[in-house]
Amino acid sequence: MSPSATRVGLCSGSAPGLSADALATLTRSLGGSTVDVRVGKGHAWETTGGLAALRAAGCAVAFVGVGTVLGDPAHPAGVHDGPSRPEPGLPVKVFAAEGCTAPERIDLTLAQVRALADLVGGPHLVLAETHHGYAPVEELAALCTRAGTGIVLDTLGLARITDDPVRAVGRLARWISYAQVKGFDPDDPHTSPHLPLGSSCADLTHRLLTTAGPLKAVTVESKAGSLAEDTALLLQWYASTPRSAEEAPA
Repeated sequence: MSPSATRVGLCSGSAPGLSADALATLTRSLGGSTVDVRVGKGHAWETTGGLAALRAAGCAVAFVGVGTVLGDPAHPAGVHDGPSRPEPGLPVKVFAAEGCTAPERIDLTLAQVRALADLVGGPHLVLAETHHGYAPVEELAALCTRAGTGIVLDTLGLARITDDPVRAVGRLARWISYAQVKGFDPDDPHTSPHLPLGSSCADLTHRLLTTAGPLKAVTVESKAGSLAEDTALLLQWYASTPRSAEEAPA
């Protein structure tokens, strides 16, 4: 993969029991070069060497999910879950509560963003995920506009919060720099289990990623038992697709 190519890899949620070295080894064995990871969820990577071990085993780290919910008083600014703290230059993935931009919550939301931005190097490295049960599409756009944050495109999550995910990606594209994909039934995303990407929603996923534009990394988060096939499909799609900017330091 050339230095300008979109990185492809795995999310630690796809293999939560693997050590950091094993997660990196699996990712590389499938042709991937990056991982995204979640702290405070009991994923084994975090207690077996953490970010340093992932990098030492040859994987870049796309972003770290810290579990903060923007606009939720249960998540005070500056409080982080798990032993791994955000680090300079490395994007953090968060959730955004529905109503996070409402007048009664916006001050909390902005304080949470500032606290994370101070750690990672700017609000553009604080990435809200498109996820069921959290902010709808227009509120995510309002959040990015007001707070300067970015977006992680969770393809299934987006399909669960809008009836027109392709149009929604077009609305959010200017802020999307990373994506997590998984296979699902596009006709019934609300109840669909994880499915092999190629035999379920490959066409829709490809449209979503294409509409999002150049991405820094795309990872597979799936329990469908098809990580090899899903990763191979992404590598095929991104074989010669340039990135719009350099990825965060590995």
